[in-house]
Amino acid sequence: MNDKKYSGDLVHQLKDVLDSVMGGDSIDNYPPESLPMGTYVKANKYDRLGVIVDAFYGDVDKDGKKIIIYTVLMFPDNKVFTTSYSNSTQFYLSNEYEYEVTAYLMISPINIKNMSHVLGGNFLL
Repeated sequence: MNDKKYSGDLVHQLKDVLDSVMGGDSIDNYPPESLPMGTYVKANKYDRLGVIVDAFYGDVDKDGKKIIIYTVLMFPDNKVFTTSYSNSTQFYLSNEYEYEVTAYLMISPINIKNMSHVLGGNFLL
């Protein structure tokens, strides 16, 4: 398989996923008390680093408070000693409850517009 062709396909697939997540109406419904888009987080369930690309209200907890659900784009797992490397599982997009992520607030959020430009996307922020 041609590595250059594959990487181009991967970038286009990732761009399509991010474009579908970042539709225009999701910005209007973004919860005001949620973490900013582009915040680096660790998805505790998967033990992977990622960034928040969307947030929305989900279920209601026992106290009647709305639970925020984050859409997280998780980066490739770069373990040095991994022997079973698979190109098909590089990036992962997942919805995580607000209590299932650890936010790294000491690191400035990534600029989603710049990330979109690098990946060839077009976000309307």
